[in-house]
Amino acid sequence: MAGVLGASNAHATLFSLPYNAVTSTTAYIGNLFTDLGPFIWLAIGLPLGFFVIRKVISMVAGRA
Repeated sequence: MAGVLGASNAHATLFSLPYNAVTSTTAYIGNLFTDLGPFIWLAIGLPLGFFVIRKVISMVAGRA
């Protein structure tokens, strides 16, 4: 029954990765987040800015 899978050794590999695959992948992901940083801050800051402006206007209108 040892040869049912067609592998002659117990440590058969399904695929192999290059030596620096993990390093290059994490570097690519880091660069991606660095490039997308301004867009992420804009997506967070724009709604937050409108929220703050709305709260300030409601506080000023309440005192008048």
